[in-house]
Amino acid sequence: MAAVVNDKVITLSQVRKEVDPIEAQYRDLFAGVELVDKVREARLNSMKSLIERELIIQEFNTKGFFIPENIIEERVRKITSEQYEGDRRALVRTLQAQGISVSNFKDQLRNQIIVQAMRTRNVASAVIVSPYQIEQYYQDNVRQFVRPDEVKLREIFMRKSFSKEKRMGRDGKEEEYDPQRLVMEDILQKIKAGSDFASLAKGYSEGLQQKEGGSRGWVTGSGLRPELSSVSFKLRPGQNSGIIETSDGFHIVLVEDLRKATVIPMAEVRERIESTLLQQEKERLQQEWLDGLRSKAFIKMFF
Repeated sequence: MAAVVNDKVITLSQVRKEVDPIEAQYRDLFAGVELVDKVREARLNSMKSLIERELIIQEFNTKGFFIPENIIEERVRKITSEQYEGDRRALVRTLQAQGISVSNFKDQLRNQIIVQAMRTRNVASAVIVSPYQIEQYYQDNVRQFVRPDEVKLREIFMRKSFSKEKRMGRDGKEEEYDPQRLVMEDILQKIKAGSDFASLAKGYSEGLQQKEGGSRGWVTGSGLRPELSSVSFKLRPGQNSGIIETSDGFHIVLVEDLRKATVIPMAEVRERIESTLLQQEKERLQQEWLDGLRSKAFIKMFF
């Protein structure tokens, strides 16, 4: 026994079923005291989730609501169609392998529908966000709506060779070199001589944007590799970076335009803010409703 909600027992096996997949992930990510704390937190969260679900189902039953059987059957047909190619026997075999009867499976589906319907019923019609709330949120969180510096650029990229070659250096000593860099140096000379950057990118680049003439469009600093970002934002439109070497290859970027950081006008983010506030209000009402259910219930947890 893990908990009691009024006259309903929540078993340890129910908690384990909820938390086992999470624990398996945590055991790959954490160890020692941190693992113990993470597992304890996951078990507690699973317990709270099961208690909330039971409170909602009991409230549904207390109010005398019911889910018609045809809705349950429709859900079964949908699952059979989407996950088992319409083969009902395959669904039944899977359930049997998991130790679940068809009747219990339908009960699980019924409970899922109940919880979803009750959550929707208790908050959907009550949520309203006023223009003042939207404007206030915008003013209070204006830093969220700053469009950072952006640069519009093109890039030519060539991968490093799998093995370097050797040649005689200027000092008369043998040295290693990458043939790909020599190709990039030749490309750079063509650029300096006035050749079209986009055409060169289409002909030589091994980057993802090769067909688009190396166009990366507008990007922020976080959208570029650090080695490219540190150079690109120092260039003026029309300037190129020269050859930039990274761990996997050689790059030449051409800056086509720059856009300084600006605050996004409220009109452009009004819908986003409204959606955020609606979600926050729904969550608040959900919590208020669940707290009310808890206050009327007898709940005892055993771990």
